[in-house]
Amino acid sequence: MAVLAALGEVVLQRAGDLGALLLSARRALAAGGRLHIDAVETLRQTHRLFFDAVPLVLVAGVAVGGVVAMQGLMYVARYSASEVFGWAAALSAYRDVGPLLLGCGLAARIGARVTAELAVMAARERLDAVRALGLDPEPTVVWPRLVATVACSTLFWAPACTLVLGVAFVVASLIGDQRIATSVWSVVSYVDAGTLVNGLLRMVLFGLIVGLSSCHAAVSVEASEDRSAGAIGRAVYAGSVLSLAGVVVANAVVSLLGGTG
Repeated sequence: MAVLAALGEVVLQRAGDLGALLLSARRALAAGGRLHIDAVETLRQTHRLFFDAVPLVLVAGVAVGGVVAMQGLMYVARYSASEVFGWAAALSAYRDVGPLLLGCGLAARIGARVTAELAVMAARERLDAVRALGLDPEPTVVWPRLVATVACSTLFWAPACTLVLGVAFVVASLIGDQRIATSVWSVVSYVDAGTLVNGLLRMVLFGLIVGLSSCHAAVSVEASEDRSAGAIGRAVYAGSVLSLAGVVVANAVVSLLGGTG
């Protein structure tokens, strides 16, 4: 019975988190629709978070490109279909593997930073100070970081996934005798706009999940009696886990609904 009670408590907590995330999303969309989000702060946060994550994206792009190349070369060797290597690599880079791993990387970098910053503000009563000035901290402090996270995720998609594809082509040409010209021809011939739109929408969704999870985990510190450094660390951990789990689950759901068809 103790195990069932503990399991039920965990389920209720996760259900509460999901409900809070949905309510946060509704409030953020409503604020955006009424143009109540601080535009200047949103642009500032987007610029700061974007360039802060560039080194991670570059390293991740090179690593993922190597993985995509090795995966594609296995199919080329098995089926002797070198003419479709570029198409398969582009599919992985722009729609499947690329967005998923990029979303996880942004959750670890941008998401963790947003959670830490907001959690410190909540623990040190800086959000209360914003209220004392007659301002609502959600549209002036919280939502700009949420929108900036989604914007960074969207802006990173094209350059990061193109880097993945380029590295895959180079690696395949060096170790698999796969001609780059043939790979490029395969991309031009077989990759359609639907594949690119699918990948872009995934990145927007992943950015929204990371932003909501990070902001929710951080703001929850304000409602807690414990506002110590340990509470801030737990908030960062919870936000990261929630973000990564959300990205993986969302990717699986999109794929099951036909995203990889």
